[in-house]
Amino acid sequence: MRYWTSFLFIFFSVGLSFSQDCQPIFRPKKELPANVLLCPEAMQADLAQLHKHILETHPNPTYYGEFQDLSLAYAKAQAQIGIPLTVFDFLLVVNKYLFTLKDSHTSINPKQFLYEVNARRKVLPFFVQKIDERFYVSDAYHPDFMIGAELLRIDSFDVKELYQYALGLSLTEGDANAALEEVANDNIGVVYNLLSMEYKRPKCGLVQMVNPEGDTLTKEIDFSSSWKYLVSSIFKDDEQEIQYSFDEQNNGVLVVNSFQPLSLNLFKKQIDDFFKEVEQRNCKTVFIDLRNNLGGLLLAEEYLFSYINTKQASIKTNYLYKRSDFDRFALLSPMQKVQFENRAKNVYPNGIISKEYDFYNLPKGSVFTILYDYIPENNLNYLFKGDCNLVLNGNSMSASVLFAAWFKYIERGQILGSPCMGGTGGTFGNPAIITLKHSHIDVMVATLKFTPYHIQERVLSEIVPDISLKATREDILRQRDPLVEFLKTYQK
Repeated sequence: MRYWTSFLFIFFSVGLSFSQDCQPIFRPKKELPANVLLCPEAMQADLAQLHKHILETHPNPTYYGEFQDLSLAYAKAQAQIGIPLTVFDFLLVVNKYLFTLKDSHTSINPKQFLYEVNARRKVLPFFVQKIDERFYVSDAYHPDFMIGAELLRIDSFDVKELYQYALGLSLTEGDANAALEEVANDNIGVVYNLLSMEYKRPKCGLVQMVNPEGDTLTKEIDFSSSWKYLVSSIFKDDEQEIQYSFDEQNNGVLVVNSFQPLSLNLFKKQIDDFFKEVEQRNCKTVFIDLRNNLGGLLLAEEYLFSYINTKQASIKTNYLYKRSDFDRFALLSPMQKVQFENRAKNVYPNGIISKEYDFYNLPKGSVFTILYDYIPENNLNYLFKGDCNLVLNGNSMSASVLFAAWFKYIERGQILGSPCMGGTGGTFGNPAIITLKHSHIDVMVATLKFTPYHIQERVLSEIVPDISLKATREDILRQRDPLVEFLKTYQK
């Protein structure tokens, strides 16, 4: 009896201690996610807010699963937050719940969460690639990181442990598990910084690496002010949306870094310029590189498709909408709403805009499907009929997945690289962001589902390339692109 009395005393003492230390609100500008314990009531309220929001706004939260999956995931998440958890641990709980949807547009963005603090925070920026179960430094802000070195651990964290956390904060579309693992690679450094970042005081990380010669080294590497890292990242990643080149064999390589251009007209002009030169050069082979293209406007993606659509296939796509305060019509400005209503009334009941107007007038919670059907055209009225190849990786998402699905549907050519974030059954899209009230975690939730008309049943499997193309350790050491190496020996 004395044993149980002592146990209960300790249990209630620990519980009381937790309840005193936990907080109802996380302040991201002033606190660190690994240091702040959130109270159970706060987390339960945030989880309820998110669950209610998904039910009200997501067009089909059970599309990739079964009807009861979301409610079961919600109950499991509720059970996990019965005690105080750090904000970081709550991130993992929330994302595990979201992962049930298998929707790449309904998830947490850990990078965004990391960046949403002031410039006084200290971070240790680095990036790794996983090759044959080992992790190699592929890039870093601090020069003491050795590019190509095998990363073993940082401070008390084994890199494999960080990778498991990164998997827990990553996303997928359907069963695109290979793409999920690629995204997790990018999140390893983010996870470490969420767990270890510091404010203004100096700090360093104890980094253990194996250099290319096989020697195990341990280095103390200083943290950097986050504003320096962010500014350097902005300039380093300031790539043009469209880049193209022609190699010694006259292969044309078009790199489309994003389908979210600042100017759609400029985007179209750059695509025109590439294919104009393809025609002038009498180029027989083209590679379209969508690696790391996170998506964007379907109009941009379809414009590119117009140049290679040799079967002149109609882009028949079902748009599944759900009427809510976050759908694309609800988010129009007052002036845009007036313009939309006037245009629709002028042509009603004809045309797609009339169907959009019908949806617009439905009560909240209504689900509505509109079929968009047309053959995309380009300014040059030109169709490239030569050998066409598509290059993808796990960070090819959203509109890039739709492009890949149409590319595969018309059997346009070979796909190279690694599986993209989705399959031939389309993708979700148009995410709207909500902020959870107590944890201040931003969550994006899809408001649309795009499905090619010819897809009659649910597709979960990923698009698997015809030719695998992945970076080797030698590629990392020499900072070379595996596509460029492939083209050196490419023969059609």
